Amino acid sequence: MSIFRQLGQSPTKVDARRFNLSGYERMPGFIQRFLNHMAAKHYSEQTAQRYLYDFLDFFRWVETASASEVDPSSVEIESFVEFDHAGAEAYATYLALELDNAASVINRKLSSMQSLFHFLIETGVTGTNPFQTVERPKRAKRNPVYLTESEWLDFSTLVRSNVGMSDREAAWYERNRERDFLIIQLLGLSGIRVSELTGLDWSDIDLTTRSMRVIGKGDKERIVPLAAPLVALLTEWSSERGPVFKNDKGERLSVRTVQHMLKRHIDRLKPYLSFLVHKQVTPHKLRHTFASRLAMAGVDVLTIQQLLGHESVATTQVYAHIGDEKKIQAITGLL
Repeated sequence: MSIFRQLGQSPTKVDARRFNLSGYERMPGFIQRFLNHMAAKHYSEQTAQRYLYDFLDFFRWVETASASEVDPSSVEIESFVEFDHAGAEAYATYLALELDNAASVINRKLSSMQSLFHFLIETGVTGTNPFQTVERPKRAKRNPVYLTESEWLDFSTLVRSNVGMSDREAAWYERNRERDFLIIQLLGLSGIRVSELTGLDWSDIDLTTRSMRVIGKGDKERIVPLAAPLVALLTEWSSERGPVFKNDKGERLSVRTVQHMLKRHIDRLKPYLSFLVHKQVTPHKLRHTFASRLAMAGVDVLTIQQLLGHESVATTQVYAHIGDEKKIQAITGLL
């Protein structure tokens, strides 16, 4: 066989570690190679980190089930691939009955293990995937949690104020008041993901065309129009170059910082906005708010899909239900 024929016989090895993952060194070599493979396939670092945590949970179960001390980093691949379908079913049962995990969490953890074995099959390490036919719990379909138009307006008004703050907190907030408000407005009026928001550079913003370039999952690019309020806010906030949102050190703001910032505002406003008590508002819930408001305004699902950057229209279909409810209410209200 010529060297050119051999080139396609096995996947290209990716030795460079591109992700800075917590717990990476605790993983056995074959899982480290899988995580490196994810980097090469342009998965997000957040996704890879979730996979790693799922693997740690699996090894904790192995330790409990076997009543033996298990050091994941020392697990040999020859031993690992002896894991069979019965073991996979036992793990699924443990997640459901012992840990009482939600269906979504169980499915995610099983999918992480299935993806790992799929990688081992592709690289010729094993020929079977014990998680392939494990019965999965069915997820109950739920409408997305979102803020109504009046709730969004009330929240937007109070989040910019000093309501619920001490004098000292208000003085500190003054430094980041406009930044925090712009972040929240961008999440609620553009529907971009929090990771997309923190990745924005000023070169992505075009105030002339009132649009911004967003790099989504899998490095896929899309253009998102800017609502008039965002154009005004970005014009006031604009800079010449670099990240749109920076911390006090001048570094790009992290996803976690944005999440914590929003939670602080939610916690201080709960006594004043009762809906915040039962609606757990997160950056992703603001994305739902954007999409839900579009659906209620009669925007078609395909357009919402493109604006959100969903891979499949099936993911966006949940918002169609919200639009249908609005239509039913309109017809019911006719005299």
